[in-house]
Amino acid sequence: MTVGTGQRSPLKRRINWYGYATLQPLTILTVRATRTAPLAVAAAAALLLSGGPALAGGLEMTDVALLMRSGAVLLALGSAFILDDPAARTTEVVPVPRWLPRALRAALAVLVTGAAWGGVVALGTLATTPAERPLLPAGGMTLEALALLALALALAALGLRLTPGSGGALAAPGMVLCVLAAVLLPLPDSAQPFAQPLSPGWDTSRWTWTVLLCATTATAAILCREPSAKRHG
Repeated sequence: MTVGTGQRSPLKRRINWYGYATLQPLTILTVRATRTAPLAVAAAAALLLSGGPALAGGLEMTDVALLMRSGAVLLALGSAFILDDPAARTTEVVPVPRWLPRALRAALAVLVTGAAWGGVVALGTLATTPAERPLLPAGGMTLEALALLALALALAALGLRLTPGSGGALAAPGMVLCVLAAVLLPLPDSAQPFAQPLSPGWDTSRWTWTVLLCATTATAAILCREPSAKRHG
C-alpha cells in the first residue's frame, strides 16, 4: 500500500468498485425481481383490520392487542415469501455472493413491514379507549412484530436451503404452526408468549420475544449465506 502518494490500494479500489458499480444496479434489479405481492397484500390487510376499529374507537386494550398481534402475524406471513428467487432454479453461478441479494430482499421486507406496522400502531392507538390509550405498550408489541418478522425470514432462509428458490413454501406454513403452537399449547401464565398487556406475565414474555428475535436474526443471517459445498465445490 502506498502512503502519501494519493494512490489507493488494490483492496480499496476493489471495495469502491464493488460498492458503486455493483451494489446500485443489483439493488434495482433485486427489488424489481422480488416477490412483493404477498407482503403488499398482507400490509393492506393488516391496516384494514385495524382501520375499522380505529374509526369506531372505544376498544379495550386486550382487544386492541389482539388486533395488533393479528396485524403482526399477517405482516410476517407476507414477508415469508420475500426471499423467493425463481431464477435460482436455473442459475448456478452468480456474479455476487447469494447472501447479498437475499440481504437486500430482507432489508426491503423490514422497510415495508416497518411502515405498515407504524400504521397499525397508530390505528391501534386511536381504537383504544382514551383512558387506556396512554397505557398501550406499543414498544412491547413492536418487539413481538420484529421477532415474528425475524422468524419468518429465518424460516424462509431455511426453505432456500431445502428448495430451489422457494423459501416461502416452507416459511408460510411454518409461521402458522409456530403461532398456533404459541397460542394453543397449555403453558402456564408466566410462560405465555402472547401475554396480555399489563398482566403479571407481560414482562417475562418480553424476555422470551427478545431471545427469539436475537436467535432468529442470527439464524437467518447464517442460513442466507451460500452453503460451503457450493462456495468451495
